[in-house]
Amino acid sequence: MIYVKVSSAVYPTEDSEKVIKAISSLFTDIELKKEATETTGAETGTFPSFFLSGEGGIEILQTFHRLIRREEIIDSVRNKAFSKGLSSDGLSVRFSLNKQAAFVGVPSVPAQEEPLGSIEVTIGASSQEEMERLFEWLLPLTEEGKPVVEVEMDYVEQN
Repeated sequence: MIYVKVSSAVYPTEDSEKVIKAISSLFTDIELKKEATETTGAETGTFPSFFLSGEGGIEILQTFHRLIRREEIIDSVRNKAFSKGLSSDGLSVRFSLNKQAAFVGVPSVPAQEEPLGSIEVTIGASSQEEMERLFEWLLPLTEEGKPVVEVEMDYVEQN
């Protein structure tokens, strides 16, 4: 089973509706919940006012899947995010996406930590084989930016 969690800090200087739009632009039908922070100093803009997070299964990744193909950035996402963010046990991957680019529907992996934080994505699988199938579906091998072979989403959650 594939598990996806998407979250982002919302700072006092940010419009929370814009952060919601940024996340929703990349992730299909995600229901976001507001989570309070217990950090003092939020009034200065140094700490987040709250967090937005949502979770679900592989279906949340459908829009992201389509957008990385439209932008022809499969290799970039694989190399910048997935390869570096894969856990040592191979059962999860964690990566960041730029909020501003996401707001206009473009997935972009930031080169460094961003001042107002990023959209944080964690994807988990119940087995290494399932994670490998997720990679084949989401980030297949490419030639000139185009997938060599496309597999269907239901291929990922086969037992």
